[in-house]
Amino acid sequence: MMYSSKRNIIRTMLCCVIVSLLFATLTGCTARFMSVKEGDFDVTLHPELKGAEYNMNENSSIRRVAVNIHKIENQKTKLSKVWTGAAVVCDWDAHCGSRTDYSEKLEPGRADISYVFKSWPVSFSLEWLEKSQIRFISYGFGLDPAPYGKVSVGLNGRWGEIGMAAYLGFDYSNTNYTYEGISASTPFIQSWDEPTHDNSSYNGYQFHLRGGFGGYASVFFGPIALTYSPSVQSPWLWTGELGGDPAGYSDLIPPDEYELTFEFPIYFSHYFGVTWTYREKMQFSAGLTVVNGIQLKERLYFGSGSIAYLF
Repeated sequence: MMYSSKRNIIRTMLCCVIVSLLFATLTGCTARFMSVKEGDFDVTLHPELKGAEYNMNENSSIRRVAVNIHKIENQKTKLSKVWTGAAVVCDWDAHCGSRTDYSEKLEPGRADISYVFKSWPVSFSLEWLEKSQIRFISYGFGLDPAPYGKVSVGLNGRWGEIGMAAYLGFDYSNTNYTYEGISASTPFIQSWDEPTHDNSSYNGYQFHLRGGFGGYASVFFGPIALTYSPSVQSPWLWTGELGGDPAGYSDLIPPDEYELTFEFPIYFSHYFGVTWTYREKMQFSAGLTVVNGIQLKERLYFGSGSIAYLF
């Protein structure tokens, strides 16, 4: 019985290996690269990174649920010094062996790209705030409108607080761009299709990650807190592929993934805010966010307000 059980396990493992090899052979592989020529990419304004904004009691914890209100904005700024890199398909170093007679290349160049900053009218967040004698930590999540999580650590005392904060979240943004693309694909590993070189466009929504980190400092005047929070933001974090419409793709390969030849620029944010804490039960905040960057050609301004309940 024991030997029979071992034989069954070995047979199952062999079947799994064979099925995996067959799947890899039938689905084939592809090499596609994109050089964006001109385009607009939506950017959802990031959540505010800050601390408790009042002097918490020592060795205490509290929850904070907030409703954030923003003026509906659509502010567009062009990006400077965005360069696309070179790429090649069906070269000796890119899947196609010695078939260099079918090589297609992308030359490096400049991309004419703009960020379109958008702020949603209402967003929500829930945080857990904890303080020991002076050390402070908070963590939570929000909807703005896609979900995100954030955390902050710092020092919280009688006269103020200071710390660091970060967030990571999803986004679903509209994109509209023209591009030059090259691709080579095959339904079978042994037989590569002739590579293609096309100029096309794409207009649609795409999922991606966004994130940021920075610091915060608040000065307390009784129940009033004055806050400043500088941060670095990556609106298209770790985005290595974008949607496209390659010509002559295989039916077995989805036509919606091109590898990028450039990186989305970061930008800087400066938040200035004032918060009134009422009996450690309610918080009323108003603030101004200033967005700029080395590769942003304009400085943008966004106003916001929030109402929070502490419990």
